[in-house]
Amino acid sequence: MYQKTLKKRIPTNETGIFYKSIIDKNNKEVDKVYIIRFKNEDDKDSVKTIGKHSEGIRLNYCKAKRDEIITKIRLGEELPHIAKQKEELLFDQIAHRYFDDKYLCKDIEKERKRYINHIQKHIGFKYIFNVSPEDIENLQKHFINSFAPRTVNHLIFLVSTIYKHAIKKNLYSGNNPASSIDGLKVDNKRERFLTQYEIDELFEEIDEFDLWLFVKLSLSTGGRIGTIMSIKKKDLQLDTNSVTLMDHKNTKSYKGFYNDELKEALKKHISSLKANDTLIRQHRITIENKLRPIFEKLFNSELEKSDRKNRVVIHTLRHTFASHLAMSGVSIILIQKLMNHSNIEMTMRYAHLAPDNGLTAVKGLYINQYS
Repeated sequence: MYQKTLKKRIPTNETGIFYKSIIDKNNKEVDKVYIIRFKNEDDKDSVKTIGKHSEGIRLNYCKAKRDEIITKIRLGEELPHIAKQKEELLFDQIAHRYFDDKYLCKDIEKERKRYINHIQKHIGFKYIFNVSPEDIENLQKHFINSFAPRTVNHLIFLVSTIYKHAIKKNLYSGNNPASSIDGLKVDNKRERFLTQYEIDELFEEIDEFDLWLFVKLSLSTGGRIGTIMSIKKKDLQLDTNSVTLMDHKNTKSYKGFYNDELKEALKKHISSLKANDTLIRQHRITIENKLRPIFEKLFNSELEKSDRKNRVVIHTLRHTFASHLAMSGVSIILIQKLMNHSNIEMTMRYAHLAPDNGLTAVKGLYINQYS
């Protein structure tokens, strides 16, 4: 891929910090490289390249490096080399070391983006020995104003994980400042499910087959979005109204079922498909982007975005499937099987929806049939 670094240094709003644009063949800026300028021991201008924006380098980091260099020159010490000594490491450095070492881990690039977008500007420029539990507490308080408790806990846990990795790699020998921070109480289990009236409303809003099929399969099998999107023609068994589903979360397959209405639609739909073709031909993101505004219009217009318990999302379809099974009197054991829950505790959240709470059974005990 063609890229060219322009020669012109562009000043930032920070003293002594500049950047050069990196452009593609269409002269569009695709990246930038940061440079700092300072007076050396001979009181002459010196410049030092710090790194690229795409590598996670930001103004705060550049400012910290420039201040570090200037301080050492004033004290008569030699110019520092990055990571020369453990105590000179910035949190940003051990963070990117963590992400680089974990490059094969699932979702690690998402974690890197979370760090760059939310954590780096607050503590990335601090030396690792100078980050205190108070700093992490302040970070937590800052996040509370912007994120749900679950997300706040995740971000603080990421800070702790980065420190643990630095300790493991012998980059840091102090205490983990995030380990003493109590997590926020999370009460965000989704309780919302669609009533039959709301289900009818939803289908009235859907005007294309892929969306209709996705919602039908979701409400018929309770599969997660990844499960529904990966169903192929060969997974259908029309003679038994069943389908082989892949639980990507637990990496195992299980059986789902559907009614005759859906069976007839599937029979017609798969007539032009090959065995390995997926039933839903549109991309997952497309399905999400098309359903989201429908949910917003029908169910979420008066709710806060942070109201996880009551907002309708795609996962609500799975919750609706299990809730209606429970209300129909299906046993918890069978619901567990149909949901492919790994343990019964996950399924017990639906027990309170059962139509018979036990009163009828208890009232029938010990009745003397001869009395």
